[in-house]
Amino acid sequence: MKIHRAAGIDLGTTNSAVAVLLPDGSDIVMLEDKYRRKTIPSMVGFNPTTELLVIGHEAWNRRAMTPAPVSSIKRKMGSHATVAVGPHKMLPEEVSARILERLTRDMQAFVDERVEDAAMILGSAVITVPAYFDAPQIEATRKAGELAGLQVLGLLQEPTAAALYYAWKHGIGDATFLVYDLGGGTFDVSVIRCMLGEYQVLGIHGDNYLGGDDFDRRLAEYFRRHLVEQGYSLDLDIAQNADDATRFLLLVRLAQEVKEALSTSEIQYVARRDIFDDKDGQPVTLELEFSREQFEELIEPLIDDSIKCCLEALAISERQGDVRLADVDHVLLVGGSTRVPLVQQKIAAALCGPERSRAAAPLVDEPDTCVALGAAIHAGNLGGLTLLPEDETATARVRLSSSLGTSEPHIYLAGELQQAPEAVKTAVLLDPHGEVAAIVRVDHEDGVVAFAFEQVATPDEGRYDFSLEFCNAAGDALVSFPVWVRRHPPHAIWRPTGSALSNPSVLAKDIYLDVVRDGRASRQLLLSHGTSLPAEGKYRFFTADRSGAVLLRLFQNRFPIRTIHLDVPTETPVGTPIDLSLTVDAAMTMVCNGEVLGQTFWAQIEPPPARELKNWTQIETLLDETEATANKLWGNEARIFRDASDPLIAGIREAARTDPDKLQVLVSRLEDIVFTFHQREADLTPAFSRMETLLDSIRRLVFREEGQSRHLGIGQQDWQQRIDSLDAEAKAAYQAHDQPAWTRAFNRVQATWESLAQDEYRFRVTDPAEHVRTMHVTLANVIEELRYGFESFPISSNPETRQLQQKELENLKRALDTNVAAPYERLSPDTPVAQAKPELDRLFEATSHIRHQFDKLPNLGLVRS
Repeated sequence: MKIHRAAGIDLGTTNSAVAVLLPDGSDIVMLEDKYRRKTIPSMVGFNPTTELLVIGHEAWNRRAMTPAPVSSIKRKMGSHATVAVGPHKMLPEEVSARILERLTRDMQAFVDERVEDAAMILGSAVITVPAYFDAPQIEATRKAGELAGLQVLGLLQEPTAAALYYAWKHGIGDATFLVYDLGGGTFDVSVIRCMLGEYQVLGIHGDNYLGGDDFDRRLAEYFRRHLVEQGYSLDLDIAQNADDATRFLLLVRLAQEVKEALSTSEIQYVARRDIFDDKDGQPVTLELEFSREQFEELIEPLIDDSIKCCLEALAISERQGDVRLADVDHVLLVGGSTRVPLVQQKIAAALCGPERSRAAAPLVDEPDTCVALGAAIHAGNLGGLTLLPEDETATARVRLSSSLGTSEPHIYLAGELQQAPEAVKTAVLLDPHGEVAAIVRVDHEDGVVAFAFEQVATPDEGRYDFSLEFCNAAGDALVSFPVWVRRHPPHAIWRPTGSALSNPSVLAKDIYLDVVRDGRASRQLLLSHGTSLPAEGKYRFFTADRSGAVLLRLFQNRFPIRTIHLDVPTETPVGTPIDLSLTVDAAMTMVCNGEVLGQTFWAQIEPPPARELKNWTQIETLLDETEATANKLWGNEARIFRDASDPLIAGIREAARTDPDKLQVLVSRLEDIVFTFHQREADLTPAFSRMETLLDSIRRLVFREEGQSRHLGIGQQDWQQRIDSLDAEAKAAYQAHDQPAWTRAFNRVQATWESLAQDEYRFRVTDPAEHVRTMHVTLANVIEELRYGFESFPISSNPETRQLQQKELENLKRALDTNVAAPYERLSPDTPVAQAKPELDRLFEATSHIRHQFDKLPNLGLVRS
């Protein structure tokens, strides 16, 4: 029997694996080499001697050679940055394609040699991806499969694949799983519910830069510091110095060996001579005793971070499906790094046992390969079995939709004949003696013939061989296929393969829209991280100005992904409704459409561009900004900010020495946190901007030229103290999100302004000449401030938004020159007070209008909710 069968591939960060479900579903064949290794390193290198690419173990063996192989390419999937593989520049998906090619080729040779019941042809696959992958990373994985020559039947989230395998192996039916997947380079957690064979992903979280590699680097850094204490010159710059990178890599290799040894022993004696030469050329020897307790102290913060991710995933599953930790039946540990004893201990303590979940203890079963094994099960479901005819020149194929295995005395066998001869009238199942075992009449429709044998006898255990023939009206066979079925022992374990994945994907990042609230730009959440896919949201917004345009600025987290620019008549009333719909499919492709004033729009949303890499000077600036932000906060806000930022700051300083790629990711996360605290939505009223405007007005009135504010009762120094006190009280209330305290503080600021305004009015009445001279000076300053603001305004990089802003900016410049500056220049200091005062009042009113329009410039065209 010759069949097409889809493989399941775990394309891992550190290691990769491939497996195939046998035709009768009784077992899964896993690729292993002559040393019985079931995974290959996810590495691609270049051998300058042969001038050939090397993959897997061959690349791994070249880690300390030049050129070094590319590793952990999965972390770069979805980016457009190329990597050097010897003389070749390759995209991440091209590197991954080489790994997939190697896996598929080796698996084909393996099944040809090991599987005797059928000749399996592997041309299609299900490839796994982390649950936390976003759209560009998923699409890059799909493209890698296609570049490898595979038909990619689907992409399956790794935790879901693990749950499928555990359910299949242990005969688990309806259940809720928490899958803790800690691999070499990535961490994922998913909450998955299985009901009636249908798998639902209810919540995900994870970290693409957390895994066993981080354990190794922490231990390697410990060794480096110990060696420095011993007098070796090992101040390493692994990002810029290739020799330093090799030195640290050799320490990492040693750390891996020690880590693995500590999984089974309490103390490891490390003695390694001449590991490499230090920076002064001295051979380095490492000799020390190192305990499991010391190792656990190094890695415990990383494990604690992973548990926080678990709690986040459970919070999402509670929102999405009302599933809490107490509802979890099984906690599954996946990935080689879960072999570390402390990982198992802390997960058991946090997630298992009474008053936590229904799982008595975490389940650990083939953690290195269960993802590939689960992918093979899903590939069997999606791809089914395609039989090839005995006549190799025939184009017809049979795609079976039923299993070839049973534990019953009969089996159901069904499928369809594709590219069927038009004359086919019956389907016949013949035993090896030519006797009819089953026969059915069939209908022909568009080249496809569907058939179903309801009960094919399998009275005894074992294999039954048949010939499946499709015959014409005279009973002549037009095309035939060898096929067999197997009767399993009655005590064989039930193997649920899952019928479907109702929502195999969830949204990896929040989607926002820029809106205007209280005159300030704010973000409105459209679809939240963890939303089951496919998803659709419908919204109604309203125009906020008469700029002649509507701007819909969409963001993924804090990064812009699309600006939709719509031209509308300038006379469009403020408050005109705008209907918006946002859809995201299972592959995370986003489409936005809607209508305003009968004008429809449609746009596909592209992922944000890769973030610019930061140099150390820029990183230090960010660290200073983080510290400044922390110092401005107090109370609960300060605690929340410190809890989020302090571990990242420590991680940044560590990664600068040990992992340049991870450094950039941690920097990006810290930027996100600082941005969030700067730009959080104003949920107190009145808006913070109104309080700032009043305080600015008070300052302008008080801090005029020396001697011009004597009529305000107290000196400028005393006023400074009073303003500082008002400012501190208001900010404390705002940061604490205390509405009553915020209202009291705002009322005090407003009362102070009104009192000053009354004093100013009395001053105008009692000394009008002095007041007019003050107005002259102040107006000149206001004109210069506005001109400076116009010149320094940051124009949008979006072409349509830039055009809109530039047009409005030119209008404001023209209005300032024509309506304010020119009339002001015509006023001389000798102009009578009675004539100058009304003209200056008019000019101040004009500048106030221009300033108001200028303040709205960044938000021009935005909608309001």
